Formats: sequence, structure tokens, C-alpha cells
Amino acid sequence: MRRFLVLSATLAMAFALPAQGSARDLIRSDPYDARIVAAYNCNRIVAAGDFSDSTLARCRAEYDTTVQFERSVQGITPAQRSTIAIARGLSMMTMSGAYTRLDGVLSARACEAIRLMDQSLAGYDPAASSDLEDLYTLIANTRDVAMPKCRIGGHWR
Repeated sequence: MRRFLVLSATLAMAFALPAQGSARDLIRSDPYDARIVAAYNCNRIVAAGDFSDSTLARCRAEYDTTVQFERSVQGITPAQRSTIAIARGLSMMTMSGAYTRLDGVLSARACEAIRLMDQSLAGYDPAASSDLEDLYTLIANTRDVAMPKCRIGGHWR
């Protein structure tokens, strides 16, 4: 039970993202920053308690749109790749938190979102300064707390 409370507290912290998202202001007109803003907007709605199927489908669609955007861009810089990694990770962090809250446990679908969060963070380059280190740390810490619990539950290889 204590493990579940620790995980729930970690995911609750994830829902309490600051409005700016990180150390720098996000520019909505920048297509890369716009992906983070879209993921943050879903996070904010879910954090307010809207766990409806339509909201979760919208948040998943934001993740899918970010993946499509990443695949469509040519000549992406390491900083831009890191920004996309944060956007994808934030979307999946929101999904894993919502599924954990809905299911009451770290379920298979929550662990799948955590797996995608982990996969997303693989694209983050700490050497490329994007001033998004705070968001990266938040997402990575959430992943690091959840992964062992997914393994114990049999949802992670």
C-alpha cells in the first residue's frame, strides 16, 4: 500500500506542472514549443479532474500528433528533438497518471503509457540546451518511480 501511495504522490506532483512549464517561456507560435503547450493543456484538464474518455482520447491524439510531427520534420536539431521528447513524455505522463487514478492501481495501460514515456525520453539530449531541464527531470523522475512498480506488477519486461 505504501508503494501505491508513493507512486500516487509522484503522479500527483506531475499533475501540478507550473504554467510556464520550465525555466523558459514557451512560444506558442513555435511548432516545437506548441507541442509542449498542447501536452500541458491536456495535463491541466486532467489535473482538474476530467478523466472522461473524450479527454483521454484528446490527450492521446496530442501524443500521436507530436509523433507524426516529429516524423515529418527534416533536419531536426538536437534541441528541437529534445523539445519533442519532452512533449511526448509529458503526454504519456498525463496518460499514465490518469489511468492510475482511474484504475486505482498501476495497471497495464498505465504501464504502457510509462513505457512510451521512457521511449520518448530516449530522444532527449542533455547536451543540447533547450532550457527544459526541469520538465525533463519531472518526467524522468516519474518514470523512474513507476518502472519498478510496473516490473513488480508484471507489466514491464
